[in-house]
Amino acid sequence: MRVFFLTADDRVFLPRFCDLVFSDAEFEVAGLAVVKDPHVFRFLVNSLRFLGFWQFAREALGQLQLRASGFLGALFGSQKRSSLKQVCRRYDIEYFTVERINSKSFRQLLRDKKIELLVSAACPQILGRKLLSLPPKGCINVHYGLLPRYRGLFPSFWVLANGEKETGVSVHYMVKEIDAGDILIQEKAAIKPEDTFYSLVKRLKTELGPKALLRAIDKIRNGDSSVIPNNIQDGSYFGFPTREAMKRFRAAGRKWS
Repeated sequence: MRVFFLTADDRVFLPRFCDLVFSDAEFEVAGLAVVKDPHVFRFLVNSLRFLGFWQFAREALGQLQLRASGFLGALFGSQKRSSLKQVCRRYDIEYFTVERINSKSFRQLLRDKKIELLVSAACPQILGRKLLSLPPKGCINVHYGLLPRYRGLFPSFWVLANGEKETGVSVHYMVKEIDAGDILIQEKAAIKPEDTFYSLVKRLKTELGPKALLRAIDKIRNGDSSVIPNNIQDGSYFGFPTREAMKRFRAAGRKWS
């Protein structure tokens, strides 16, 4: 089965996530596309508002250090996999950058490559109807929350701010509405008293996430059509955190990193 991945230009967790998925894949990875975030400026402004200046500055410095590490690794042939491009090179997977995933040219690229399944792992653009209907095995997404609860953005932040005792990973089919398709696989994880936002996201993205995705793809590959209904009317949806939400997060004794 030929599988194509859509993701974001993340240097923190996604290279490790993809490394773990590709190393155990029993399917053909036909390519990976890093998709441009059309709302990156809005994301930065919102992040500055709810994180505060100093935490935002630390995050920005960390990203710069990761990018510098990736550049130097590529320049001097280091084996350190600090970028998605380096991970793809290691596994001889074709790497793309995409401005608009709903464009005719991108859909044609997928047709030319005879893609059977499309996987979104933090893809920053919403897939349109034509793209969703293109792969014969469908489109699936890795969501870091236990759907139908905590649909939307930053589920790991919101479960900590709301004092939840558990969270997890849901791999679900993609439909027009966000995080609303039937669920293939769910993996649960207890939230530890000492968890920070970063420690929780790291555990979900580099431990549970790859395993859940591989299990979901194996189900599809083996013709297992069983799903868990995603009854969104019984769930919840969260958007970008606010300053008030960050105050609640800190009042719950949680830290960002």
